[in-house]
Amino acid sequence: MAKKLTNNLGLKILAVLIASLLWLIAININDPVGQQTYTVNVQMVNLSKLTDNNKYVEVLEGSDTIRVTVRAARSVLSELSDKNISAIADVDKLTEGNYIPIELSCTKNSVDTDDLKADKDYLRVSVENIKRRQLPISVDVQGTPAENYLLNSTSTAQNAVSISGPESVVNTVNTVSVEIDITNANSDVNISLPIHLYDSDGKEIIDKRISKNISDVQTTASIWLIKGVPIEYGYTGVPADGYEVDGNLTSTISYINIAGKQSLLKNIQKIDINDAIDITGATRNIEEEIDIKKFLPDGVIIPDSNTETRTTLSLHISQIREEEEEEQEDE
Repeated sequence: MAKKLTNNLGLKILAVLIASLLWLIAININDPVGQQTYTVNVQMVNLSKLTDNNKYVEVLEGSDTIRVTVRAARSVLSELSDKNISAIADVDKLTEGNYIPIELSCTKNSVDTDDLKADKDYLRVSVENIKRRQLPISVDVQGTPAENYLLNSTSTAQNAVSISGPESVVNTVNTVSVEIDITNANSDVNISLPIHLYDSDGKEIIDKRISKNISDVQTTASIWLIKGVPIEYGYTGVPADGYEVDGNLTSTISYINIAGKQSLLKNIQKIDINDAIDITGATRNIEEEIDIKKFLPDGVIIPDSNTETRTTLSLHISQIREEEEEEQEDE
């Protein structure tokens, strides 16, 4: 029996080899090996080990998107998609040059790691300290209010914004502001506005790497009415014995423009300065300069800084004639 098995052994081995070759040929004809390329996003793992240590990690040059070529039987490739391919960059393996090796795998058991080839072997990143800053919010006013109205003041519900991001980027922020338009406004403007960041050259910084604790802020522009009103002056006290007021109190300013909230100005028809000067014990004419601004009601201002507000008041004091004194005594 053993002799029969060993008879023509070389021919039998050759027959087996030829049969195997024919099988491989048949397989490749019916299910040939091919290649397919997929676009895959690289996933970073253990990133918190850096971010928890106040580090900002940024992928450079789009290296987090790679093209992976899979070599497998066409029957296998027909069932594959990019979702079956995993590309992992483990932050624990970060090199001194800020490269992280990319590890490939496939969920299909019939595809080995050796069957996967990527166009990039490393994920390139930059690592920076995270910087946080708090900056005041200014209000940039656009336009002018309606005729006979003025902008009195601006304010924001929060006067500062906190920003954070990579140190090199956050350091470029010089100012923070919102822009409010008051064109033809005849009442207060109250609106929520986006917060803008600017560098030292006044160029707006739009960078997704910078985060803000608030992106919008409620902003108010206080619009006041301008109104022209007359001024009435008065005096206090009486002249010395034997003297009297001769004529009316005169002034170099009798009419002036004022500004304030509409609700306040609608009740103001004139400015009364009843105690402009004190003539107690006066024996000669009085001429005195006063500043009208000191006598304005609370909440009222002079809208034009160039308006003259210092006025000269004049009052004639004369001595009572003897016959007038006698008549007064008789009375």
